[in-house]
Amino acid sequence: MQIRQAQKTDFPAIYELVKTAFETAKVSDGTEQDFVLALRQRPAYLPALELVAEDADGALTGHIMLSRQEIPGAESALRALMLAPLSVALPHRRQGLGGRLIQAAADGAAAEGYNAIFLIGDSAYYSRYGFVSAVEQGYRNASGVPDQYLQVRFLAPYRPQQPGGTVDLH
Repeated sequence: MQIRQAQKTDFPAIYELVKTAFETAKVSDGTEQDFVLALRQRPAYLPALELVAEDADGALTGHIMLSRQEIPGAESALRALMLAPLSVALPHRRQGLGGRLIQAAADGAAAEGYNAIFLIGDSAYYSRYGFVSAVEQGYRNASGVPDQYLQVRFLAPYRPQQPGGTVDLH
């Protein structure tokens, strides 16, 4: 399994991978594949932080995307990203691939000078990879989802001095 930066030629396969993966997701509105398309059109899109996993035959088995995220009211040192979405093909789940994608993306984010990643997702899953409740850390939830789904991971060595700000992940 290789993790690499997504290429434009991967985009059709990514669309299908995301669509299929979210058909069985615990937290989904069914439009995640279209959200990926929309994110690529935004100024916050970071091509270097859109990653795919592929098997030995070149088939895509996973995808992750990080985009710049403004957090109004947050301390000036916060350089935040939004993780959306993370997708793993059904036959490759429960093998650690999601975690490997998260770590590769976090490593890339840290190398680019970012220090926090926010997401909407299942805390039982994402807590394994260092994510905690953003609301419990002092951030206000303006994302329109229950508070328990708004998560944050701070990238070492950053620790907010004055956590706070409004998080709207759309």
